[in-house]
Amino acid sequence: MRILFVHGWGYGPKIWDAVIAQLGHDVECTVADLGFSGTQAIPEEAHFDIAVGHSLGVLWLLSQEKITWNKLVSICGFSKFSDDKSFPQGVSLRVIERMIRRLPISAESVLKSFHDLCDPLGQIPFENSEKRDHERLSWGLEFLRDQDARTLLNPSNTFVLADKTDLVVPEDMSRAFFGSSNITWADGKGHLVPLTDPKACHDIIKRAILSQ
Repeated sequence: MRILFVHGWGYGPKIWDAVIAQLGHDVECTVADLGFSGTQAIPEEAHFDIAVGHSLGVLWLLSQEKITWNKLVSICGFSKFSDDKSFPQGVSLRVIERMIRRLPISAESVLKSFHDLCDPLGQIPFENSEKRDHERLSWGLEFLRDQDARTLLNPSNTFVLADKTDLVVPEDMSRAFFGSSNITWADGKGHLVPLTDPKACHDIIKRAILSQ
């Protein structure tokens, strides 16, 4: 069983540590690093039994042509982030553009504000770092602004974990992608569910593993 994990914007592969620790040794885990913290490790071409994405990680997976999978697990994920006339549930372009403009001036401030939105209860400490890759962070925001992978999402092979208290991907946004009946809801854990509720992440991955 081969599983690929992809993190979201502003975070890194360590977000998956507690989830992977629960999966056992019979699972071969590949953890992508999109490069926001100064290192980068991205599979160039591969097929996986399951691909697991958190937040932007889901959008990134859907955009890849040379990385394929049998089943997709979306954790607080989406197939489009920014709003437009066809997707009013998305995040305002003005918000994303403001983050892009502020990033070169004060990256830590942008990241801290985003982290506070992800974790309004303060369960996960914010970590300052001098190793941020500003170019990759800017790429990530532009990717969130521009990418639309809604036509690439296949509900029949997708397992969804979301949270009704998520301030980054609100409930109506999740329902717009996945419908009401296809979502497993975490219980008040915010956007950083891999950190705040790794068991819920483990459980939905196990569902994907055991499904026919």
